[in-house]
Amino acid sequence: MKKLIVVVNDLERSGKSALTRAISYHLKELDLRHLLVTSNEMDMTEIFEGEFWDLEDQFDVSQLISAVDRHEAVIVDVHTGAARNWGEFCEEEELEALLAELDAEMTLIIPNTQSERCNEEITDLTEIFADQADYVIAHLPGDGRNDVKWKGSPAEKATRYLGATQITLPALSEDLKTAIENTEVDFAKGLRNPAALPRFAEVQVTQWLESMADTLSLAQEHLTPEDIASVALDY
Repeated sequence: MKKLIVVVNDLERSGKSALTRAISYHLKELDLRHLLVTSNEMDMTEIFEGEFWDLEDQFDVSQLISAVDRHEAVIVDVHTGAARNWGEFCEEEELEALLAELDAEMTLIIPNTQSERCNEEITDLTEIFADQADYVIAHLPGDGRNDVKWKGSPAEKATRYLGATQITLPALSEDLKTAIENTEVDFAKGLRNPAALPRFAEVQVTQWLESMADTLSLAQEHLTPEDIASVALDY
Protein backbone atom coordinates (compact mmCIF):
# COMPACT_ATOMS: atom_id res chain seq x y z
CA MET A 1 0.00 0.00 0.00
CA LYS A 2 1.39 3.37 -1.06
CA LYS A 3 1.95 6.21 1.39
CA LEU A 4 0.79 9.82 1.33
CA ILE A 5 2.95 11.41 4.03
CA VAL A 6 1.71 14.83 5.13
CA VAL A 7 3.86 16.95 7.46
CA VAL A 8 1.60 19.51 9.05
CA ASN A 9 1.58 22.05 11.90
CA ASP A 10 0.29 25.61 11.53
CA LEU A 11 2.84 27.02 13.98
CA GLU A 12 5.73 28.90 12.41
CA ARG A 13 9.25 27.51 12.80
CA SER A 14 7.99 24.12 13.96
CA GLY A 15 10.54 22.19 11.90
CA LYS A 16 8.21 21.04 9.11
CA SER A 17 10.59 21.68 6.20
CA ALA A 18 13.59 20.09 7.91
CA LEU A 19 11.51 17.06 8.91
CA THR A 20 10.07 16.72 5.40
CA ARG A 21 13.49 16.78 3.78
CA ALA A 22 14.93 14.37 6.33
CA ILE A 23 12.15 11.91 5.50
CA SER A 24 12.82 12.38 1.79
CA TYR A 25 16.53 11.71 2.31
CA HIS A 26 15.69 8.61 4.33
CA LEU A 27 13.41 7.24 1.61
CA LYS A 28 16.03 8.02 -1.00
CA GLU A 29 18.54 5.93 0.96
CA LEU A 30 16.00 3.08 0.91
CA ASP A 31 15.75 3.42 -2.90
CA LEU A 32 12.05 4.17 -2.53
CA ARG A 33 10.53 5.96 -5.50
CA HIS A 34 8.96 9.03 -3.94
CA LEU A 35 7.94 12.61 -4.65
CA LEU A 36 8.68 15.62 -2.46
CA VAL A 37 5.96 18.26 -2.56
CA THR A 38 5.97 21.78 -1.14
CA SER A 39 2.97 24.05 -0.74
CA ASN A 40 5.23 27.08 -0.30
CA GLU A 41 6.03 28.68 -3.66
CA MET A 42 9.15 30.25 -2.13
CA ASP A 43 10.69 26.77 -2.03
CA MET A 44 10.64 26.47 -5.81
CA THR A 45 14.29 27.22 -6.48
CA GLU A 46 16.70 25.56 -8.93
CA ILE A 47 17.79 23.05 -6.28
CA PHE A 48 14.28 21.92 -5.29
CA GLU A 49 13.62 18.49 -6.78
CA GLY A 50 9.89 18.20 -6.47
CA GLU A 51 6.51 19.75 -7.15
CA PHE A 52 4.57 22.76 -5.90
CA TRP A 53 0.94 22.28 -4.88
CA ASP A 54 -1.06 25.46 -4.30
CA LEU A 55 -3.26 24.35 -1.43
CA GLU A 56 -4.87 27.78 -1.05
CA ASP A 57 -5.90 28.18 -4.69
CA GLN A 58 -6.15 26.18 -7.93
CA PHE A 59 -5.15 22.79 -6.47
CA ASP A 60 -6.83 19.97 -8.31
CA VAL A 61 -7.23 16.42 -7.03
CA SER A 62 -5.86 15.15 -10.35
CA GLN A 63 -2.40 16.36 -9.24
CA LEU A 64 -2.58 14.13 -6.19
CA ILE A 65 -3.89 11.14 -8.14
CA SER A 66 -1.10 11.48 -10.71
CA ALA A 67 1.54 11.76 -7.98
CA VAL A 68 0.31 8.68 -6.11
CA ASP A 69 0.06 6.71 -9.35
CA ARG A 70 3.68 7.44 -10.23
CA HIS A 71 5.33 6.96 -6.84
CA GLU A 72 5.42 4.58 -3.91
CA ALA A 73 5.33 7.49 -1.47
CA VAL A 74 4.43 11.19 -1.70
CA ILE A 75 5.67 13.58 0.98
CA VAL A 76 3.75 16.86 1.32
CA ASP A 77 5.17 19.80 3.29
CA VAL A 78 2.04 21.77 4.24
CA HIS A 79 3.20 25.33 4.83
CA THR A 80 2.26 27.35 7.89
CA GLY A 81 -1.35 28.47 7.71
CA ALA A 82 -2.48 25.84 5.21
CA ALA A 83 -3.34 22.95 7.53
CA ARG A 84 -7.03 23.85 7.46
CA ASN A 85 -6.89 24.10 3.67
CA TRP A 86 -5.59 20.54 3.55
CA GLY A 87 -8.34 19.46 5.93
CA GLU A 88 -11.01 21.07 3.73
CA PHE A 89 -9.51 19.40 0.66
CA CYS A 90 -9.60 16.00 2.36
CA GLU A 91 -13.25 16.49 3.27
CA GLU A 92 -14.38 17.88 -0.09
CA GLU A 93 -12.63 15.18 -2.11
CA GLU A 94 -13.48 12.36 0.33
CA LEU A 95 -9.77 11.64 0.34
CA GLU A 96 -9.88 8.57 2.55
CA ALA A 97 -12.11 6.74 0.05
CA LEU A 98 -10.10 8.04 -2.90
CA LEU A 99 -6.83 6.82 -1.40
CA ALA A 100 -8.38 3.41 -0.78
CA GLU A 101 -9.15 3.19 -4.49
CA LEU A 102 -5.52 4.08 -5.22
CA ASP A 103 -4.29 1.46 -2.74
CA ALA A 104 -2.76 4.20 -0.60
CA GLU A 105 -3.14 5.57 2.91
CA MET A 106 -2.34 8.88 4.56
CA THR A 107 0.08 9.44 7.41
CA LEU A 108 0.01 12.75 9.25
CA ILE A 109 3.34 13.67 10.80
CA ILE A 110 2.97 16.48 13.31
CA PRO A 111 6.07 18.14 14.79
CA ASN A 112 5.71 18.88 18.50
CA THR A 113 7.65 21.97 19.64
CA GLN A 114 7.03 21.23 23.34
CA SER A 115 4.90 24.37 23.79
CA GLU A 116 1.37 24.92 25.05
CA ARG A 117 0.36 26.43 21.70
CA CYS A 118 1.64 23.32 19.95
CA ASN A 119 -0.36 21.06 22.25
CA GLU A 120 -3.46 23.05 21.31
CA GLU A 121 -2.58 22.83 17.61
CA ILE A 122 -2.12 19.05 17.78
CA THR A 123 -5.49 18.70 19.52
CA ASP A 124 -7.13 20.80 16.80
CA LEU A 125 -5.54 18.71 14.05
CA THR A 126 -6.82 15.47 15.56
CA GLU A 127 -10.32 16.96 15.55
CA ILE A 128 -9.98 18.01 11.90
CA PHE A 129 -8.59 14.73 10.56
CA ALA A 130 -9.86 12.26 13.18
CA ASP A 131 -9.35 8.70 11.94
CA GLN A 132 -8.70 9.59 8.29
CA ALA A 133 -4.97 8.96 8.77
CA ASP A 134 -2.25 7.28 10.75
CA TYR A 135 -0.45 9.67 13.09
CA VAL A 136 3.19 10.18 13.95
CA ILE A 137 4.02 12.77 16.61
CA ALA A 138 7.59 13.98 16.07
CA HIS A 139 8.82 15.52 19.30
CA LEU A 140 11.48 18.18 18.76
CA PRO A 141 14.18 18.14 21.44
CA GLY A 142 13.57 20.85 24.04
CA ASP A 143 15.85 22.58 26.51
CA GLY A 144 13.98 21.22 29.53
CA ARG A 145 13.24 24.69 30.86
CA ASN A 146 10.13 25.82 28.98
CA ASP A 147 8.84 22.44 27.86
CA VAL A 148 5.20 21.88 28.72
CA LYS A 149 3.79 18.62 29.99
CA TRP A 150 2.90 16.20 27.18
CA LYS A 151 1.92 13.05 28.99
CA GLY A 152 -1.65 13.33 30.17
CA SER A 153 -2.35 16.46 28.14
CA PRO A 154 -5.45 16.63 25.88
CA ALA A 155 -3.11 16.41 22.86
CA GLU A 156 -1.43 13.26 24.16
CA LYS A 157 -4.75 11.65 25.03
CA ALA A 158 -6.23 12.45 21.62
CA THR A 159 -3.25 11.09 19.69
CA ARG A 160 -3.01 8.02 21.92
CA TYR A 161 -6.69 7.30 21.25
CA LEU A 162 -5.94 7.51 17.52
CA GLY A 163 -3.04 5.08 17.86
CA ALA A 164 -0.29 7.60 17.14
CA THR A 165 3.34 6.55 16.98
CA GLN A 166 5.71 8.87 18.85
CA ILE A 167 9.29 9.62 17.93
CA THR A 168 11.83 12.08 19.32
CA LEU A 169 14.07 13.80 16.81
CA PRO A 170 17.82 13.92 17.47
CA ALA A 171 19.12 17.20 18.84
CA LEU A 172 21.35 19.48 16.79
CA SER A 173 24.87 19.36 18.21
CA GLU A 174 26.84 22.56 18.71
CA ASP A 175 29.22 21.44 15.95
CA LEU A 176 26.27 21.01 13.58
CA LYS A 177 24.83 24.41 14.46
CA THR A 178 28.21 26.03 13.87
CA ALA A 179 28.66 24.20 10.57
CA ILE A 180 25.27 25.35 9.27
CA GLU A 181 25.88 28.93 10.39
CA ASN A 182 29.04 28.97 8.29
CA THR A 183 27.34 27.83 5.07
CA GLU A 184 25.11 29.78 2.72
CA VAL A 185 22.13 27.43 2.99
CA ASP A 186 19.66 26.87 5.77
CA PHE A 187 19.42 23.57 7.61
CA ALA A 188 16.34 22.27 5.76
CA LYS A 189 17.87 22.85 2.33
CA GLY A 190 21.17 21.34 3.44
CA LEU A 191 19.38 18.12 4.38
CA ARG A 192 18.23 17.57 0.81
CA ASN A 193 21.75 17.23 -0.59
CA PRO A 194 24.47 17.08 2.08
CA ALA A 195 27.14 16.26 -0.55
CA ALA A 196 26.74 19.77 -1.96
CA LEU A 197 27.77 21.35 1.35
CA PRO A 198 31.33 22.22 2.36
CA ARG A 199 33.05 19.15 3.73
CA PHE A 200 32.89 20.16 7.42
CA ALA A 201 29.14 20.79 7.13
CA GLU A 202 28.55 17.64 5.08
CA VAL A 203 30.04 15.48 7.84
CA GLN A 204 27.89 17.04 10.57
CA VAL A 205 24.67 16.95 8.53
CA THR A 206 25.27 13.34 7.45
CA GLN A 207 25.82 12.26 11.05
CA TRP A 208 22.54 13.90 12.05
CA LEU A 209 20.72 12.21 9.16
CA GLU A 210 22.10 8.83 10.26
CA SER A 211 20.68 9.43 13.73
CA MET A 212 17.45 10.56 12.12
CA ALA A 213 17.27 7.32 10.13
CA ASP A 214 17.33 5.34 13.38
CA THR A 215 14.52 7.54 14.70
CA LEU A 216 12.40 7.24 11.56
CA SER A 217 12.75 3.46 11.62
CA LEU A 218 10.48 3.53 14.68
CA ALA A 219 7.72 4.83 12.41
CA GLN A 220 8.74 2.84 9.33
CA GLU A 221 5.36 1.18 8.87
CA HIS A 222 3.79 4.62 8.37
CA LEU A 223 6.41 5.83 5.89
CA THR A 224 6.87 2.98 3.44
CA PRO A 225 4.83 0.20 1.81
CA GLU A 226 4.57 -2.90 3.97
CA ASP A 227 7.07 -5.05 2.09
CA ILE A 228 9.72 -2.30 2.08
CA ALA A 229 9.03 -1.45 5.73
CA SER A 230 9.69 -5.04 6.83
CA VAL A 231 12.95 -5.18 4.90
CA ALA A 232 14.09 -1.85 6.35
CA LEU A 233 13.30 -2.96 9.88
CA ASP A 234 15.13 -6.25 9.45
CA TYR A 235 18.12 -4.36 8.12
